[in-house]
This record gives sequence, C-alpha cells and structure tokens, in this order.
Amino acid sequence: MNKAGQTGFTLIEVVTVMVLVAILAAFGGFFITTPIQSFVDTSRRAELVDIADNALQRISREMRNALPNSVRIRTVGTSTAIEFLNTTTGGRYRARIDSGGGGEPLSGLGIDTFDALDGVIGAINPGPAGQANCLNGNSDCLVLYNTGIGLGYFNAYNGDNIAAITAVTATTITYNNGLGWSFPFPIPPSASQRFYVVDSPISFVCDSSTGQMRRYDGYGISPVQPVPPAVAGDMLADNVQTCIFTYAPGLSSRHGLVTLEVTITDIPSAESVTLQYQVHVMNVP
Repeated sequence: MNKAGQTGFTLIEVVTVMVLVAILAAFGGFFITTPIQSFVDTSRRAELVDIADNALQRISREMRNALPNSVRIRTVGTSTAIEFLNTTTGGRYRARIDSGGGGEPLSGLGIDTFDALDGVIGAINPGPAGQANCLNGNSDCLVLYNTGIGLGYFNAYNGDNIAAITAVTATTITYNNGLGWSFPFPIPPSASQRFYVVDSPISFVCDSSTGQMRRYDGYGISPVQPVPPAVAGDMLADNVQTCIFTYAPGLSSRHGLVTLEVTITDIPSAESVTLQYQVHVMNVP
C-alpha cells in the first residue's frame, strides 16, 4: 500500500516505454543509416574521380608540349607506357641571307649558328657538343622537321634530325653535332622554317600488377621505347586497375589525337571509376 503523495511507474509501464523507444530507435536508425551510407559512397567515388582526373589532367597538360610526331605507346608485360619528347621552346629560323647581305641562315651543316627570326624565347640549356650529349640529356637538342614516319631520316628518336645546342644568345642559336661539315638534318630541313628545342623524353607508365601510375623524365632518347625507363619515377596515382592509351597520328590533318582511359579501384569496397580524356597534339613539323 502506497503512502499518500508518493508516485511511480509500474513494471508494465517501464517495459512499454522501453519497447516504444526501441521501435523509434529502429525506425530512426533506418532513416539515418541510408543517407549516411549514401554520403560515404559519394565521398569515396568523388575521391576516386579526383585521383583519376588529376592524373589525366597532368598528362594532358604536359602532352601539349610534345614534339610533333613524337608520341608513342608500348606495352611490356603488365606495364603500358605513353612517351613523347618534351619541347621547351621553338621558333622560326633564317633560311637564307637577307637582301642586304646580312643575317645568319641555318645551313644544315654539322656546326652552325643561325638567327631565330623572332628572337630566342624561353629557356635553353646549352651543353657539350656531339649528338651523344644531346641524346643523353647533357645538352638541349635542336630538332628540325620531325615527321616520325620511320624513313630513316625524319625521326628524332633515331637521332636522324637532332643536334646538340652549344651556345645561345638573345637572337642566335649555335649547335654542334660532332659531324664536322656533314649534314645532320634532312634536306630541305623544314618547309615552314620551324625549329624545336627538346630537353628530355617524358613517360607516363601504368603497371596493373602494382596498381601504380608513375611519371618519368630525365632519361636518354632511344630508338626503342623503354618501359619503364631506367630512372626513378614520381607517383602520379595508385589503386590503378587498368590504363588504355591510344594514339591516332592524323597524317592527313597533321593533328594527332591521344585517348587516355584510366580505371581507379577502391580496394575495400571493390568499387571502380573509369575516366577518359582526349588530347589533341600538334603534328605539323
């Protein structure tokens, strides 16, 4: 018997409240869990897209500086690589002495100094004479009329149309290919009097066995594309499942098209995102 003025809950009331709270918690958890899971999934996919997008944008930006007709692709084992020769600057050269008898035209001989018609724009790093120093990266390389068609005298990878730059002024460039008075360039050198300066090849290599994409530079120019180059590479992306690189040189329009496709996978969830980029490269030599 309760004393007057005392209040409380019966056992039935307590159990009823506990059951109602459990039901409300279950329904509340159901409605909260779905949005939270959706947020987690969206964040994970955004991160995967960001990884792929950063990698493809990096490749796209750098590829716009590719020497005309220097893009090449090769697969060795589980590694697929896209490579091109990086140009630091370029311009038009003087092809003949002007009407007043002045100027330094490009003769095409193994040793020569010529006028850059609009002046030397951009940074050029001269170095020792000789084609080997150019191919090994000890000197920046002068390249003319690179068609890359494999005829034996228009391909910079073969050393057909390339010379070591040994001196630079505000208006002139001197090269010395170590060939004396021989002709290191195809004749005629360039229909449009263009020259390009190359400092190094650049490679982007995907290895599906390690799930990594790496960037390589600072290695030598070689007729055979190295996959991967024999230098340390910088990590560009991880958790890479596949890379598909294709190249249409566009021989008629002189504008090549590179297609880059990368699939990034989140290991714990096994969810994948695939991004594709297309890059136009100038192939007018």
